[in-house]
Amino acid sequence: MMQNPSRRSRRPLAIVGGLLAALVIFAIGVLVGGHPQATGLDQLPSGARSVVLGTGSDSLISDIQDQLKSGYYIPVNSGNLDRSSIDGMLASLHDPYTYYLDPREFAAMQQETQGLYVGVGIQVLQRGSDVVIANVFPESPAQKAGIVKGDVLTAVDGRSMVGASLNTVTNAIRGPQNSAVVITVRGPSGVTQTARMTRTVLKLQLVTTTMLTVHGHKIGVINLLEFDQGAAAAVRTAVAKLTAAGATGLVLDLRGNPGGLVDEAVSLVGIFVPKGSPVVTTVGLHDPRQTLKTTAAPATTLPIVVLVDRYSASASEIVSGALRDDGRAILIGERTFGKAVVQETVELPNRGALHFTIARYLTPHGVDLNHRGLTPNIVITTSPTATSDPALQRAAAAAAAGR
Repeated sequence: MMQNPSRRSRRPLAIVGGLLAALVIFAIGVLVGGHPQATGLDQLPSGARSVVLGTGSDSLISDIQDQLKSGYYIPVNSGNLDRSSIDGMLASLHDPYTYYLDPREFAAMQQETQGLYVGVGIQVLQRGSDVVIANVFPESPAQKAGIVKGDVLTAVDGRSMVGASLNTVTNAIRGPQNSAVVITVRGPSGVTQTARMTRTVLKLQLVTTTMLTVHGHKIGVINLLEFDQGAAAAVRTAVAKLTAAGATGLVLDLRGNPGGLVDEAVSLVGIFVPKGSPVVTTVGLHDPRQTLKTTAAPATTLPIVVLVDRYSASASEIVSGALRDDGRAILIGERTFGKAVVQETVELPNRGALHFTIARYLTPHGVDLNHRGLTPNIVITTSPTATSDPALQRAAAAAAAGR
């Protein structure tokens, strides 16, 4: 899904963008920014930072649970009591990006940042009370079932998801390989569709490239699905290959990208701007104000245009904002999602994890885009069912003209 925008961590092993927030749902899970749970700007620690959520006789929650376990008129499920207590406490924060992951969910999150998933092949974001499909992967069970970008998830296996949190929805969709899941969605026109899918192993191809010719100029197009581990290196390799093939301009397509790892976002910006350039500033109550800067030499000076849409979130917004503020790129497409908060994922003694918001972030020019998003230099809205891609055509033309 931060991180999973992407993410920063006190103990780095990060996980967008966002998340998320931004989340990628496969049979076992969700990503960043995704996740990313992706969704968004998050990080996953490589080492465990032990946290106890409230145990002992002085804990009011424990006292109540003990009374129920010893005196309730029928047997109670201790695990359900514990989970409900935790979920209720976190729900009181009214923050969709703060949630508890049980050991199974946490293991799934760790696996997903490696680019291996079991699932149906959709990325989702939470917009208000709706969980919206931000992207559908080619040849995935979801695409074959007719699920499309922009659909709103309303039920899973017959259980209503109307008004449910992103974490609730993604947990409902999780499941083992070759198991079935029934998803109900509401399309933009209001028509409801129910599809039965079998969860399968999906290997995520983070980066794909194409070469377009515009007025005699070769324009390389780089599409990045999300900010998983290795995303920046894959984009750097793509830039080198497209340049060697004669590209005179580049388009970075971040449409439908829900975010992921903040470190990957910073490294990606470093492909296009001078070493030491500011990328994002984070501000939090318990974390000092910190400006993250690029650390590597740029790979190209070719003109670049960034494509965004309403589902570009978290780490995608960090990259878009940094490249625009630096004057390196223009943005074309739709206003972005507007997720400008940072999450950290901390492992707990039970091998589960707490995923929680630790800061908000600002673009290099100090813009807080939370809930507002970034407005492109050139606004072009494209229908999910359109047979042409005017935003891409306009971006390629701008790159060919040197922007």
